[in-house]
Amino acid sequence: MILNLDGLTLAGLAATDETTVTTLPIATTAYSNRTVLRVPILVTAGDVLDITAQMQITNDTGKVIGTGLHLLVYDVDIVPVIPVADRPWTEIAPLTADNCPPDRHHMPLATSAIWPVPADWPADHRVMVVLQAAAFRSSTPGGETVRVDQGYDLLTVRRYTPTT
Repeated sequence: MILNLDGLTLAGLAATDETTVTTLPIATTAYSNRTVLRVPILVTAGDVLDITAQMQITNDTGKVIGTGLHLLVYDVDIVPVIPVADRPWTEIAPLTADNCPPDRHHMPLATSAIWPVPADWPADHRVMVVLQAAAFRSSTPGGETVRVDQGYDLLTVRRYTPTT
């Protein structure tokens, strides 16, 4: 997607460094995602969100561990109210992953996305922007985890609206 910010005005900013997990269980697939950071923001159809996210893990397992993250959104104010896990989630940035060998030990990860709010977005509904991450390796992990390092995580959402 090519996006030009001409005709858009910065209308809001939401950010959080309040990490929701302290560890990621190591699985045999990259699809064992856990929510690491999330922030709600009121949007209107036609808005554009510019999203950046970063986190860091520590690998104390002695083995090479893959860690991936991606950005998703869902409607906070969906009606009728249904559990968050059952809501429609939209992936707005593909899985970004890297391997963390034991000698690397700490691994920062970052991702970003530009998300145009769909034309059919309901009026007065907030979007929840979510950073999810997973830790994985090809051999059976046996209950191991990697640490999500506190103080290194940040999710920032800039909301742009069409200039009138």
